[in-house]
Amino acid sequence: MVEVGAGFSEKAYAKLNLYLDVVGKRSDGYHDIVGLFQTIDMYDELFFIQTEDVGQIVVESNVPIEGQNLVERAFRKFKEFYPVDFGLKAVLKKRIPMGSGLGGASSDAAATLRFLAQRCGIPHSDILEIAAEVGSDVPFFLIGGTAIVEGKGEKVTPLPQISGYTVDLFCPGVSVSTAKAYSMLKETDFKKGPRPIERLYEAYVKHEHEVILRMSYNVFQTIVCEVYPEIKTALAQAWSTDPIVAQLTGTGCCVFALREHSGLYSFC
Repeated sequence: MVEVGAGFSEKAYAKLNLYLDVVGKRSDGYHDIVGLFQTIDMYDELFFIQTEDVGQIVVESNVPIEGQNLVERAFRKFKEFYPVDFGLKAVLKKRIPMGSGLGGASSDAAATLRFLAQRCGIPHSDILEIAAEVGSDVPFFLIGGTAIVEGKGEKVTPLPQISGYTVDLFCPGVSVSTAKAYSMLKETDFKKGPRPIERLYEAYVKHEHEVILRMSYNVFQTIVCEVYPEIKTALAQAWSTDPIVAQLTGTGCCVFALREHSGLYSFC
């Protein structure tokens, strides 16, 4: 949290799924995943201004927010656990494309929770439960960096930061519904990714490009490319730039091309 004029600013970083597999479907309708997640230095920015309208939040954005407003949801969920004796105006500057698989909305929610926790003197470790109730990816974004993520997203194991990599992004601009992507999965699609995921992490640390290429995986890539030809084209464009690996992130629509030094965005 950085104090700026009459308010405070928080950066909400994008993420890549360097690895993403679904290992089962839960009785509550959610899916269990295993993934290697990594934040990059593309970010949204939130500017928070306290107001006298106690317990209320107003969210302004430079672009229309599609679907549920997770910034507002994060504020309201936080209030269920901790008293809030102020109102809040959140001004959101979106840079992360929506519906891209880069996690922008979840990262915005995590940035809101970080601000509220610091403002109210609550350790970040105490708000992981709240984060999980706001959204599946929100617990990871509270921590950021490099992590193995399991369960429906609530089990986050931070790892020493991977460094020395950059990416270029290829985002065709089609919006992929996460719910639709999961609905297209069959049980025969589960547990298809190479194991163990720790070996992929080790390959990143040691800069073993051949192992990275062999073990990188996204369970949604084939399915999504079949339904959205624009994403299939973006993937081909990414591969044409001679990366270490090119892969869909999340459920799409963005594809990343991994490089050591020359990409636009760096691991952070």
